[in-house]
Amino acid sequence: MTSTFKLKNIFDEKFCDHLSKKYKFVNSVSKKISESLEKTYTDFIILILSENNTYSIDERNKLYKEAIFNLDHTSKLLKGMPHPASSMSYKLLKMSETLKKVTSGNKKGKSKANRFIEKNLIRKFIIFWDQHSDEKFLSTEEKINYKTCECFYECSKKISQVYPEIEWFKVCEMDFVESLFENI
Repeated sequence: MTSTFKLKNIFDEKFCDHLSKKYKFVNSVSKKISESLEKTYTDFIILILSENNTYSIDERNKLYKEAIFNLDHTSKLLKGMPHPASSMSYKLLKMSETLKKVTSGNKKGKSKANRFIEKNLIRKFIIFWDQHSDEKFLSTEEKINYKTCECFYECSKKISQVYPEIEWFKVCEMDFVESLFENI
């Protein structure tokens, strides 16, 4: 029989009670909220833990900046050459631009450069929110309910306490969270 990876218990009863009261969740049973949150975050946490998470963001940015230099240089070398080299030049330039957004762009640029798994996490959290709250993520006027962002931020801080090795949650800031939700 194959054993599966089991996450640490992140969302305890006290934390879930706090969320239920603060955000007026319809289904305020702590166990159901905890299970739903675990389900929301599990794939993301497992993937982040399985990646090479030994680099800090500063170390990663140093590597990205070196890669940007090489991508830009190679793109210039291939520019104007016959196909397929010219199309490779364009692709390398786009890769470089994405890495620049991640390393030194503004918060909106950084969130647009996020990976699919991050966007998928936000989508899952919106589903969690809409299942447990009468105040949906998007109003009938298509306006964002920023309480959703606040709740996500609180959950991220809770996760960073249980998994301090996951830097993504540790450095998560409210402005960044809001831009993630705005770009979904």
